[in-house]
Amino acid sequence: MISVTAWEWIGLFIGMLIGGLAEAWGISNPEVLIRLGRWKDRLFVGCIAIAIGAGALALYGLAALGVSFHWGVKPDYVWGVALGAAIFGTGIAISGYVPGTVWMALGEGRRDAVYAVLGGLLGAASWTLIYQTSFGHWLVTYDNFGQIYFGGAVDTDLYVGFGIAVAWAIIMFSVAYFLPRYKGGKSCAYTSLHKERGLSPQEESKYVETAGMLLEGSSMPLGKHNLPEKVNYHWTVSSKLFGVVMMSVGIIIGLTVVLEMFLHQIFGESTTYSWIVAKIWLPAGTWKYSTLVVHTIGWEPFSDIGTLFGAFLASIFFTRRFQSFNNVIPPSWEKRFGNSQIKRAAGAFSGAFLMLLGARMADGCASGHILSGDLQMAVSSLEFFIVVMISLLIVAHIIYRKVVD
Repeated sequence: MISVTAWEWIGLFIGMLIGGLAEAWGISNPEVLIRLGRWKDRLFVGCIAIAIGAGALALYGLAALGVSFHWGVKPDYVWGVALGAAIFGTGIAISGYVPGTVWMALGEGRRDAVYAVLGGLLGAASWTLIYQTSFGHWLVTYDNFGQIYFGGAVDTDLYVGFGIAVAWAIIMFSVAYFLPRYKGGKSCAYTSLHKERGLSPQEESKYVETAGMLLEGSSMPLGKHNLPEKVNYHWTVSSKLFGVVMMSVGIIIGLTVVLEMFLHQIFGESTTYSWIVAKIWLPAGTWKYSTLVVHTIGWEPFSDIGTLFGAFLASIFFTRRFQSFNNVIPPSWEKRFGNSQIKRAAGAFSGAFLMLLGARMADGCASGHILSGDLQMAVSSLEFFIVVMISLLIVAHIIYRKVVD
């Protein structure tokens, strides 16, 4: 048995790697997740699917060979996970953020991320209060089937688990391959694997528009014929060198999560909010949930700080999207609600409030459930992802249905 437990501060470097790569994806920009909710840009689903598929194969393959991992399968308390996921998806539709991308957006210098952090802390505090009640107790105990994955109890039947992981990876890779990024086009994976297929004029215009959207508000000149220009316009400027960048980033992130589980724990980014609440507002010893968080916290604060700095460094040296907290409003939000900074601040705050309330209620978020959890083939995480997507699509349709692109 090969087993390792690394120091918690190692999470700082893990967070920097994932934060930098994800900033290159562009998901630190809230417009990306808002467009996902509007079903206008499905890049996030394709990249996450690649990460899950690659990570699941590596995780269960190595585990079957005798490598020991620090598993982090979330317990499946059906109703609490479902309600938390529905609230979480609603919060994403409003704010355009998930817990980890808030830290990335701060690193990228986005002004509305400041309000999102404050709303997220209040959401985490609200769950600490609810957890103390009989309703909170019911949510986490009723129909609680414990830590189970597709093959049974966590860390059991690993040869069977590897066989299931192969099938799961095929499903995930198929999603990444067949799900078009834009309507009428092809996926990034398909385009990367079919070099002979050129982009249609409509697809190319959408890629260029998306790159411009990601650069909107940047305080740094992009320059010409350099790395940042190629990173931002990789599909149209230098397809030979950067045509596989989205696939590569997905694979690297999936394998990094597996490395994390080998070294110390899964990758999760919402627990830090509850930990901060416990330290400055609702102390352990008085509040049950704060006590639970303080006694079980791992390297999440380190990895969140790393995520922030990774995104900061990437936005300065790699993508040049650093905004210096300029007045920038996501285009979909502006078309629906106007360019009022007060309205956008209220949206970022309230959406992040709901997003963190839902994440803590469900015991995980986009990183702890959707990425790390679905990579482990956790039943609770699959439930969470399905309900989040349904909620996100419905609420985003209600909010932005009148928006014309």
